[in-house]
Amino acid sequence: MAEALPKRDTDDKQLCQPCSKKSANRAADIFCTTCREFQCEDCSKIHTIYAFMSDHKLVSVADGQTHVSSIDCDDIDVNIYRCTKHNRHFEFYCQEDDALFCSKCAVTSHKKCENIVDIQSMDGHSGCDKLKNELVAAINSTNQVTELLEDADSSLSDDIRALSDKLKDMKVRFIQIFDDFTNEILTHASVYSKSTKDDLAKKKVKCETQIQSMKKTVRTLDSIMSTGTPAEQFITERRMLDDVHNAVKDSTSIHEELSRIDIHCLFDDQVKKFKSKLESEFNSESFNIIYSLPSPCKLEFVRSIELKATSDNLEEPLYSGLSFLPDNRLVAIDNLNHKCLIYDVNLNVKNSYKLPFIPLCVAAVSDDEIVVTSGYTLGILNVSKTNKLTVKRTCEMNASYYSISMMNNDNFVVSTVDHIKPFRIVSISGDESEFNIKTSSKKYPRDTNYCTFICDREILVQTDTDEDKIYIYNIESGENVTVSDKLVKSPCGVAVGPYDHVFVGSNSTKCLVEITPGGRVLSSHQVDMWYPRYIAISKDKKLLAVSNSAKGAVKLSLYKIV
Repeated sequence: MAEALPKRDTDDKQLCQPCSKKSANRAADIFCTTCREFQCEDCSKIHTIYAFMSDHKLVSVADGQTHVSSIDCDDIDVNIYRCTKHNRHFEFYCQEDDALFCSKCAVTSHKKCENIVDIQSMDGHSGCDKLKNELVAAINSTNQVTELLEDADSSLSDDIRALSDKLKDMKVRFIQIFDDFTNEILTHASVYSKSTKDDLAKKKVKCETQIQSMKKTVRTLDSIMSTGTPAEQFITERRMLDDVHNAVKDSTSIHEELSRIDIHCLFDDQVKKFKSKLESEFNSESFNIIYSLPSPCKLEFVRSIELKATSDNLEEPLYSGLSFLPDNRLVAIDNLNHKCLIYDVNLNVKNSYKLPFIPLCVAAVSDDEIVVTSGYTLGILNVSKTNKLTVKRTCEMNASYYSISMMNNDNFVVSTVDHIKPFRIVSISGDESEFNIKTSSKKYPRDTNYCTFICDREILVQTDTDEDKIYIYNIESGENVTVSDKLVKSPCGVAVGPYDHVFVGSNSTKCLVEITPGGRVLSSHQVDMWYPRYIAISKDKKLLAVSNSAKGAVKLSLYKIV
């Protein structure tokens, strides 16, 4: 706190706080630095009665006021504890007007008010804590925008370089004319790039300014909550309520304004000039740079069902594999009861089939075919339109496999169990091969290593449950990214969603984590279950199914992706 506590009599003497709570106005004689309270001589005698208070330090009122004023927080505005009209300490709170006021205001402005409370009897700690939490959430949101703006800057530069390469390729055909055209385009692009980067920088400064302001307020609230008296905390809450709400509103506004940026760099004039020179040789090329910042998806809850042991299920079900057929029927693998089940879009069971092997995971291949892993066995099953399941054939493998995901029309990517390669390629006919990329030689126990494949980008995503990490491998370039984030806790099942964003089950939380193909953690989505572990996303990227491994509270839930 930057000032002593409110004084209550007309000559501005410091009053005894315990007496004030009893509606008695007595001057304080000492200040207890441990109790953080001004006390009169009679009230201070309690320190001689109780042994646990014998080591409390008692100082003079003047020293006490200095002590209270010396709290280490430069961000506290001392004026928030004084009435701006009379420059006196606040003493009362009017519930009718929702206003803090001093003793003079009580006479001039609140004579007729009935619901007036002595602020010494109020406690604003919980209110300050709520304001702090709102600000922290707003800071995190604005920090995310700042990071995305940095990505925009980098991506814009990459796009400009890509445009230059495109122009150089065209130069082979158009020689001297194209040289002139290239110079014009790149000059225009360079000017545009500079102006756009300046604009991005200004937006980033705006975010950072907002963050610093909110952090300053958070520090104030932290100091008040840890060292201020209940009355000071209450005053802080009431005085800072509107400011905090305005700051949160501004942060939300900034996020909505900046979380999605479309950058358009047009070269219409240059293209027209080029066309006039080359006539019909060049009339269809487009020279537009359009870049959109990634934004997180939203999940809307549809339905959830509890999975329990029944007369048909001797064990409590454990759905260790999920996959959507193209028509959005959901295939579920019950590992403990050795079953494969078919659900409709409302999570109604359409069929349940007892498998001749212990199933682990599943991938839908087509409208009528699925593949199920079972350690060293791969099972290929037919699924009819009437939900009849038939085992077509099985393949014996050279390694033990767990998770499985489509890589292309002919191949799957599978995670291994106790193998020197964390993942491998298996063809629909059962042939096994390796990826030509460098990976860890760590051997993973069962249920600690999952993977999926982003087909359009040739990117493989692997989760390491024990290490709290996600590995993203670019198969074409050989580059890889390691994702380690406070939101990623015991990552398990993984699936590809809209915009090639990857959804990962964070088994130690109640959340699914959303990550960009480049490895940026965009968001976490809370789900209605503990230990979400296994995920599937429909082919049209509009539905998400998730199951968990919480013994006694096993669920299967369905969400819409919007």
